[in-house]
Amino acid sequence: MSLTSSNLLVSTGIFHSGVGLIIPELRDPLLRIATECTTQIADVNDRYERQCSFWFQVAGIMMISQGYLLRKYCLATKKKAPQWFGWYLSGMGTVGVIVMPASGFWLILGQGLFILYQGDDTNDKKTK
Repeated sequence: MSLTSSNLLVSTGIFHSGVGLIIPELRDPLLRIATECTTQIADVNDRYERQCSFWFQVAGIMMISQGYLLRKYCLATKKKAPQWFGWYLSGMGTVGVIVMPASGFWLILGQGLFILYQGDDTNDKKTK
C-alpha cells in the first residue's frame, strides 16, 4: 500500500487553493464575494471574475477531498490506488493540457501516470 498518490493529490489541492489566495487576480474577486456575499452582480466582467475565482477554489477543495478519500480507501483496503483512478486522472490531465497547456493540468496528468506506473496486482483480481 502506498499513500504517495493520495498525498500528492492533497498537496496539489492545497497548492492550487494557495495560488488562488496569493494571486491578486484570483484573490480580489474572492474578497468582493466575501464582503458582498454574492457573485450575481450587474457588471458582467466582475461577475465573470468572481465566478472564475470561486470555481478555482472549489477545484482545489475537490482535489483535497479526492486525495483524502483515496487515502482512506488505501488505508481501509490495504491496497494501492485503483487503476481506474489513474486512468481518470490521466484522462482529465490530458484533456486539460490540450485545452490549457500553460496550466497545472500537467500535475494531474503526472499523478495519473504515476498511479498507472505503480501497477496494481490486487485491485482488479477477484479474491476467492
